[in-house]
Amino acid sequence: MKKAIFFLSLTMLVCAVSCSSKNIISSSNNETSSTQSETNGEKTHITIALAESYDTWIGWQNVWSKIDELNTGDGPYSVEVIHYEFDEDDQYGDSSVSRLAMDILAGKAPDVISASPFQLDKFRRNGYLTDLSPLMDSGVGMKREDFLDSVIESVNTDGEINVIYPAFTIHTAAAKTELVGADSENWTIQQAIDAYNNFSGDFLAENFTKYDIRHYFFKGVMMNSIDCKTHTCNLDNSLAPVLDFLTGIPETEKRFDDPNIGQIRSNTALVKQIEINGVNYFYADSVLMNFQNEPMTFVGYPTNNGRGTYTDVTAGFGIMTNSKHKEEAWGAISRLFFGSAFQSDISMHAYGIPVKKSTVKNLLELEGAETTSQSSDEYAKQSRDMSSINSAVELPDGTELKLSDEQKQQLEYFLNNLEIDPFVNNNMEQIIKEESDYVFEGERSTEQCIDILQNRIGLYLSETQ
Repeated sequence: MKKAIFFLSLTMLVCAVSCSSKNIISSSNNETSSTQSETNGEKTHITIALAESYDTWIGWQNVWSKIDELNTGDGPYSVEVIHYEFDEDDQYGDSSVSRLAMDILAGKAPDVISASPFQLDKFRRNGYLTDLSPLMDSGVGMKREDFLDSVIESVNTDGEINVIYPAFTIHTAAAKTELVGADSENWTIQQAIDAYNNFSGDFLAENFTKYDIRHYFFKGVMMNSIDCKTHTCNLDNSLAPVLDFLTGIPETEKRFDDPNIGQIRSNTALVKQIEINGVNYFYADSVLMNFQNEPMTFVGYPTNNGRGTYTDVTAGFGIMTNSKHKEEAWGAISRLFFGSAFQSDISMHAYGIPVKKSTVKNLLELEGAETTSQSSDEYAKQSRDMSSINSAVELPDGTELKLSDEQKQQLEYFLNNLEIDPFVNNNMEQIIKEESDYVFEGERSTEQCIDILQNRIGLYLSETQ
């Protein structure tokens, strides 16, 4: 019954959507695939349906040559990718998923679905994605222990693993340990408010207007209040103190008279927001330029549930329950998206943090002069050289530094122990901001805002089940 309701809702959604051939493009012959995978000779033909969205994982552009190699090589399977395009005004991929759902209803189900994890979760909860755990134990591809611990924990739902993803990006924040203490990791809302009130400089480095500070706290509220696994929302304990605090902060104007003002390294700013898009030079540059070799604490975004950090996972994979070739599909996915070279490329191009444990460890040890490919292209070698987390970073005074062993160990521990939510829809933060603006403008009380948000987000979450 749940399956019928699920696809009925999707069918209603696509009533206004054209399902013409221009919206469904095969990567090999520009024709729609009409059958599931078949065995042709010695190769098993695997179909991957790519439901595109505004945030479709950019790393796809590097996989096409790998698909050609797999299809022309001596391997046991060939792969065809079928693109389901999205409408221009569709940010979250509802239109592409609807087109895919119509094909499934018509009996043209793929072996593998690739979409945003938020969209894949709809298929998972309605029983359309198989449990990958037995496939991980089968020996035909990636094993459970090959993944970062935090990745496996994030996709373990109801005792099954139905969705997996090749990379993720971290959004967090850090402060000097000497200023906030080592016990402020993933600090609480009250700790962050106290730190703001007790610090004489700028609370946020570089982005320190009251609007920046509001966004900083709202990210924490979103993670603290919304549980996308259980589809529940509870704003009572986090939004009220945040709104009361943010209503009282003064306007701040950006100053350009002194480059040392508002900087972590000069202790004129307290918190630095950090995006970690790989185990690469960019992370080393951010840490060394701001903290140099001084100890830092990942304070994250203020919550009361210990989250602190939020992640972006723009695309994942699920294997259809009715696929006739589940093991071959898992083998193809493992080879295309979890091979060491490809996982390293993800980090090099700053597409995200690799999910393969051995790749992360190798990247932490990779020196700048080493390469992971046989490319004779000198520019490619230079780019790879610059991508290493162990590349030297030149500080403003001209000195060069590298990350210490302790700093790299801190990152490795952080990656293995953070809480990833691949199914979150980060649109929630914007909804919280929209409704909170009425409080700041004096048009609504805090209690009215919370009631409206509780109903608005609660309705949204219930509709996605």
